[in-house]
Amino acid sequence: MEEKFNFNVILNSFVLIIPINIVILIFLTIYRLFFFVYFADFSAMLSLKLYVLKAFWMGFRFDLSILAYINAPITLLFVLCLLLKSDSFFKSIISFIKYYYSIIFSLLFLAIFIDLGFYSYFKDHYNLMIFGFFEDDTFALIKTILCDYRFYGLVIAFIILTLFIFNLSKWTYKELKYNERFFNTLYWKPFKKFAVIFLILALNFIFARGSFSMFPLGLFYSQISPNQFINKLCVNPIHPLADTIYLKIKNANNSIDLKEVFKYKNQEEVINDLTVLSKYNNATDIKDIFYKTTKENNALQTIKPNVILIVMEGFGEMPVINNSEKFDVLGELKQHFSKDIVFNNFLAAGFITIHAIESMTLGIPQRPYVNQITQTQDAFCQFASSMVLPYKNAGYRSTAIYGGSMTWRDLEGFFKVQGFDETIGEGNVHVEADDRHSWGINDDKLYELLEKQLFDEDIKEPQFIYAITTQTHPPYKVPGDYQSLPLEIPLSIQKMMSSKDLKNKNLFKVYQYANNQLAKFITDIKKSKFADNTIIAVTGDHNLRELSNYVPEESFVRYAVPFYLYIPQQIKESLNIQKVNTDICGSHIDIMPTLYNLSLSSKEYVSAGNNLLDCDDNIAFNTDGVVLRNDIAIKYNFVDDSIQSFSFDNKNKMLSVTEETQEHISLKKYYKAIMTISDIFVKNNTL
Repeated sequence: MEEKFNFNVILNSFVLIIPINIVILIFLTIYRLFFFVYFADFSAMLSLKLYVLKAFWMGFRFDLSILAYINAPITLLFVLCLLLKSDSFFKSIISFIKYYYSIIFSLLFLAIFIDLGFYSYFKDHYNLMIFGFFEDDTFALIKTILCDYRFYGLVIAFIILTLFIFNLSKWTYKELKYNERFFNTLYWKPFKKFAVIFLILALNFIFARGSFSMFPLGLFYSQISPNQFINKLCVNPIHPLADTIYLKIKNANNSIDLKEVFKYKNQEEVINDLTVLSKYNNATDIKDIFYKTTKENNALQTIKPNVILIVMEGFGEMPVINNSEKFDVLGELKQHFSKDIVFNNFLAAGFITIHAIESMTLGIPQRPYVNQITQTQDAFCQFASSMVLPYKNAGYRSTAIYGGSMTWRDLEGFFKVQGFDETIGEGNVHVEADDRHSWGINDDKLYELLEKQLFDEDIKEPQFIYAITTQTHPPYKVPGDYQSLPLEIPLSIQKMMSSKDLKNKNLFKVYQYANNQLAKFITDIKKSKFADNTIIAVTGDHNLRELSNYVPEESFVRYAVPFYLYIPQQIKESLNIQKVNTDICGSHIDIMPTLYNLSLSSKEYVSAGNNLLDCDDNIAFNTDGVVLRNDIAIKYNFVDDSIQSFSFDNKNKMLSVTEETQEHISLKKYYKAIMTISDIFVKNNTL
């Protein structure tokens, strides 16, 4: 048996698996080249050529690391064969290798192709949002994917690649089976044989580790340039996928503690970093941050205004600030924007709808690293910060209206637990097929529902209505009889879009249509008997995802959404509201404190946000680490705890890279502290 099976067989087997790994490594490099050509902004790359080359070298290291992990089991099995000296065991191993390589390399490229689609939509590699495919309206997501022609190209490419990998694995199996000799080790001494095996094991370990420094190759090594895209270029998607799965598993047990993540020793340190805002100078406890009370106002006790908060799908700010006669995305809405209050230095909680819904409903920011609350056991707990509790305590009737299915993310259960008296979704209304789109009912039908609720004479109490639209969501469907206004896309927006998205004629038509339907609703209210006692607030859940080719200087407009307020004159007079500072910075968590103070007298509320109408200074921020205060901003980097520092131009809403100052460092401290204190609040919610 030893004559038939010996060290020579194993050593040559190691040599024979090299070709398939080299080919896969080449394919991974070709993919990275495609990724670069498809997504890169070449005007920005011209001055960053050396960084691009560095990204490809770093990417090679990431790819080599993945292949080393894949080959680790094979290496160990070959060593085991050498110890057992069993020819039959060796034959079973090489049979296993044929299927192992076929399956594992096919899965590798499947993960890469999915990441390519994910990146084209979110401009990021795998993160926790990938699980939204199962937590979201999965059927609607599938329909959206099937409407994208790129999907079919990727499927064809994947099938061809899978067939090639199978044949390559089959060839490797045949070569191993017949085992052509490259080395003759007959006269090698035992020490030399041991040294070679040790070298092979060491190389496998070194390639997998990917680094000779203190830490193994990880995502923090990808921060090689000042350009976000270049940093993402060098990453192999398997690394963020592994991190995402780890976070998902750890988060399922609610075990991620942001106090530990951000390296705070105790709660006092956290509160101390919040004193960047002077309003927290005297804070000593978490209640000093969250627990607040509206001012006493006898007029509000008499008026008891209705309050309507509308969250519009895809209502990003970039089209709004580029509105013109030739690019008339606002339509009738511009008359209301000109007469009423609009905050434009306003950041969405994140980049998906559920981020916005949770942040407004619970009065806390969307925390990084952790799952959305609706996907954890906390979804079944009523929060002290629930948006409806102050209104409930004031005798209001509360209704949540969603233009899609209330089963999405189990919104119905979530809203009920938080205290809403009634929930209404698309399942509660019968409309024709032409009045629907992939994600729900058209906006005109949603506003009909909203008006019906507000005008219901059987409801005697003042009302708080929380309405969420679904119209401006891909695949974009415009009602057949809609006649659009001029939509000549300006260059500032064109450069943010891919050529494929520019060809989508319905994108801005739907955006414009949604704005016109909102405008008609506001007009109806202003002409009705409710004009003097109804407050209307409107914001977007996130920006249009098709505006995706961003540079760091556009980090603010990537997430910016407007915040519109209609306040009846008698309420303005009762609160002595004369001139509003619409340049103040705000986020989704600031909406409810603003509405509470407009509508309720002497009522306690719980929120991490602030009243924008009575606030000399505020800080806007979101889950992705964009932080804005007056004329400065930062982008926090979670990988290595660093920041990019910017100045902010309030006119064009652009950022400019600047030297890091103490003010920028203070924003970083505040961001980590507000996220940590919110995490402490969630974990200690006792209501």
